Amino acid sequence: MFNLIDFFAKNLSLFLLLIICSLYIITLKKNKLKSLKFFTFYLASVSIVMICSISLARNKLPNLYISHFYFIGQFIFLSLFYRSIFVNQIQKRLVYIILFVVISILGVQYYIQPYLFLKFNILEVFICSSPLVAYAIIHLYNSLTRRGVFIYINIGVLIYLTSSTLIFIFGDYLADFRDKNLIVKNIWLINKGLYISYLLLIFMEWYKNFRVYKQYINHSK
Repeated sequence: MFNLIDFFAKNLSLFLLLIICSLYIITLKKNKLKSLKFFTFYLASVSIVMICSISLARNKLPNLYISHFYFIGQFIFLSLFYRSIFVNQIQKRLVYIILFVVISILGVQYYIQPYLFLKFNILEVFICSSPLVAYAIIHLYNSLTRRGVFIYINIGVLIYLTSSTLIFIFGDYLADFRDKNLIVKNIWLINKGLYISYLLLIFMEWYKNFRVYKQYINHSK
């Protein structure tokens, strides 16, 4: 039963991701908003990573290294996305500084310990996800005093990345214990459920605000 549910959740998330990515790409042809462009690039990069990961898994080939492209790509594109919707110049500069620091740290780490490229990197998960959660909180705060944009996406990022970061870290830790396989499986299943919810919020953003052309004010400079 577990394997059936897991298979269904995995394929449903990929199906939703590809559909949503296609919708945003189509919308991008009508709406040249820079923030929308960055978020669409994010969806496209995640789609490619997911397809590659699933293809490798089905052919029984190692795919753990694909996770690095997922976390780093997500960090870069969502950082640029949040920078484009921040209205405070200090916040915008902060994004660039954190982006530079995180990429530098990972670059040095992989240079010193290249073997980590073939393993699951807990540090990478933490430093690539934590800033995005902080950006989501900042945007939520900004939205209290001015018209909020990309609210559904922001809620999804805040909920999913907060939860998934903890799941990735503790799920990997629990995997070292023989007698807790069921717990680990349930943790990863919960993560898939959260990801599907995240995708549905992204779809809701498109349906509410981009299904019919809407002009958001582009603050990016």
